[in-house]
Amino acid sequence: MVQPPDFRLEALADELYEASEDNDLKLASLLRGLPTEQALRLCTSDLTNALQTYLYAFDEEPKPEIYELLLLKPSSQILHGIKLATVELAEIIFGFDTKSELFFIAVWNGEKFLMAFSGPGAYDEAVKYARENCY
Repeated sequence: MVQPPDFRLEALADELYEASEDNDLKLASLLRGLPTEQALRLCTSDLTNALQTYLYAFDEEPKPEIYELLLLKPSSQILHGIKLATVELAEIIFGFDTKSELFFIAVWNGEKFLMAFSGPGAYDEAVKYARENCY
């Protein structure tokens, strides 16, 4: 069943885009000023892109090799996981755990998540873990 559009959320997204003047770092900062529920709804919707959500979730710019990939993906894809890279025999995945309401970067071996990291430095930690444990 198709969900009806949430016009309040769309209006909020429009306000944030206008206030941020299309600056993704400023948008992430504005998202942090919202109630968590609203920010999470925007950051897992088609109203933002995965780059904007990454900036919000990890409070840092992504590595150049994944910047454009994130820019081109809607944030809603984070709910299913976005493959950021392959390191050794593992994939590095950007996702969102709906139960804990946490964004993460995880190491996936094709069958299960081996380790997940959150907060600033999560991507680097996941790559380091994969290099050390997935050869």
